[in-house]
Amino acid sequence: MRAKSAIAGICGAVALLGILAVGCDKGYRQIVVVEGGKTELVTWGPGPKDPPKLWVPGRTVVFRSDGEAPGAPNKMSGRAGHIYRLDDKLELEEVGTFALTMPNDTLAYQYGR
Repeated sequence: MRAKSAIAGICGAVALLGILAVGCDKGYRQIVVVEGGKTELVTWGPGPKDPPKLWVPGRTVVFRSDGEAPGAPNKMSGRAGHIYRLDDKLELEEVGTFALTMPNDTLAYQYGR
């Protein structure tokens, strides 16, 4: 009986450690918001210590207004209410849409990486 209790305790501890390991990723999510000729990096959660780069592969870019993304390495233009992800060539790939009333931090939480 004691062996079964010990095994159950060990299995429970391993499961708890697995849940903690999955939940402890980098702890923040970031997106680039383009609005009215300006770009802003929005971070949900505690951000990194080093200043992040805006234009990296995998970064999510949301447009709150139609137009080009200022400061982008390639001429990037998007439509208001559309969500894009930067591919390996730093070109925009559309991944979805959002309501323009949605706050930036909510967008960062839902779509950021």
